[in-house]
Amino acid sequence: MARVFPFRGIMFNESLKNQLGDFLCPPFDVISEDLKEELYDLSEYNVIRLENGKIYKSDNEKDNKYTRASNLFDSWLKNKILIQRNQPTFFILEESFEVMGKYKKRRSIISNVDLYDYEEKVVLPHEKTRKKQKQDRFQLMKTARANFSPIMSVIEDKDSNLINFLIKETSSDPEFEGSIPNMHEFKIWIIDDKDKISFLTNLFELENIFIADGHHRYETALEYKKIIEKKSSRRMMNLVSMNDEGLLLLGYHRAFSGLNDEKLNLLINKLKEFFIFSDVKWEESFFEANYSDEDKIIMVNNNSSISLSLKENLKSTYEALHSAIESVLSPDEVINHIRYEHDSEEMKRKLDSNELQLCFFMNALSKNYFIDMVSRGKLLPPKSTLFYPKLPTGLVIQYLNDI
Repeated sequence: MARVFPFRGIMFNESLKNQLGDFLCPPFDVISEDLKEELYDLSEYNVIRLENGKIYKSDNEKDNKYTRASNLFDSWLKNKILIQRNQPTFFILEESFEVMGKYKKRRSIISNVDLYDYEEKVVLPHEKTRKKQKQDRFQLMKTARANFSPIMSVIEDKDSNLINFLIKETSSDPEFEGSIPNMHEFKIWIIDDKDKISFLTNLFELENIFIADGHHRYETALEYKKIIEKKSSRRMMNLVSMNDEGLLLLGYHRAFSGLNDEKLNLLINKLKEFFIFSDVKWEESFFEANYSDEDKIIMVNNNSSISLSLKENLKSTYEALHSAIESVLSPDEVINHIRYEHDSEEMKRKLDSNELQLCFFMNALSKNYFIDMVSRGKLLPPKSTLFYPKLPTGLVIQYLNDI
């Protein structure tokens, strides 16, 4: 199955470790322009400058966000802002965070993973990708010769060997720790013991790898290997056990705005082919959409709350809703009129202020359903999964000159 290796990761200089939280950013695809400005102001060493830098009107072939990222990366290495480790190691990341009033911990191994074509059925995807985002990541990878953000992946870990190892190792003092503003706390341990490295590499040889977040970056790495450099055959990943209690799979809600009455009525009538409609009170519907284990949707507008329960012989609320939407709306209408949110309270606020006209509050897919569908080669509808929280970018960097 999967071949997983330690690597000579690049980290911020230990002398800067007390400021480490100020240097990190989210993955490239969730960074708004407003957040980008905040991260630029937070620190001159924030990796937003490498991962997804600013674009200027004066940009040209020789001076653009990719060349600036490459030059800055080289400068930080030269000036020892960033330091590459002398020996290949695994890194353990522990993240502590609060969600829905509960305190959680998630543990993962940061490692280098051999690249596999999807047809080999070792690394398994669950969603389609977009060409534009892959072109952006490819250009950055080609120019900077580095990967600044890890791909988040999970393994079944049926015997709990990985999670038990991580729990044991994280009982000692970490090498690094800090907090990310408005996000969560983190700790890092270094694994360079030969016996422990051997244990981990053998463990992963028995596992498939399920991509949780990072399909565009994984497929970009495959393309880079094919076009630019065949020996660039590994990609940095954070690997998480499905048995980790801190591995959260949250619902991705759907919100509509700007649709005309005709389209809205067509959509609701189409939904009746897939779902049984039942009126519910708002307080009850809000609770169900956030905490219920039942496979149902709560549809809410300014006037009513309706529980949508699947009719027989249908597999998933996400698939049924997606089928109804695709039969009524064109691809351009989907892009222009639907937004995806995981913050249900924010959606409620926007609904109350008439920023939104119709919302679908979704329950999360179960982990077992996710594993079952993806193992059978099933691609899920867009925005069906939200593994929360997103991994931070910049804790460890993979240098392609050192594959």
